Amino acid sequence: MQTSEVRDAAAQAVNQSKSFLSRQVDQRTTELGDRAATIAEELRHVSGQLRQSGIAPGADYTDRGAEAVENVARYLQGADGEQLIEDLESLARRQPWMVAAGALLAGFAASRFLKTSSSRRFRSGSAGRYGTGGTAYGYDYET
Repeated sequence: MQTSEVRDAAAQAVNQSKSFLSRQVDQRTTELGDRAATIAEELRHVSGQLRQSGIAPGADYTDRGAEAVENVARYLQGADGEQLIEDLESLARRQPWMVAAGALLAGFAASRFLKTSSSRRFRSGSAGRYGTGGTAYGYDYET
């Protein structure tokens, strides 16, 4: 194989990977946008209940929250993968501290999720398969 063939094959592999990732990002952001739209609908419902209960200030705040979530939902449903990445890069250039804080919060949320899910697995007994007795150096033992 010549150098140009290797280079062309590598470029093709990179383009295929970008295309695949772009499709995945499109699909996931659309799903996330649909979930956000559902949350906005629920917030509107809560707002209506607050108004019926005579708690207008709470309903106003809930309406503002629903509007913000609806805006995010529309953006996520309409944005393609490349646009989303470009917008994130632009935001990172304009407000790097905001992006760093967001990454920190996302990391914290992920660590909490992992900690919670691992403790659930431990309690469910999947961790109990280990150390329940056996043989060590030829001697049988029970725990």
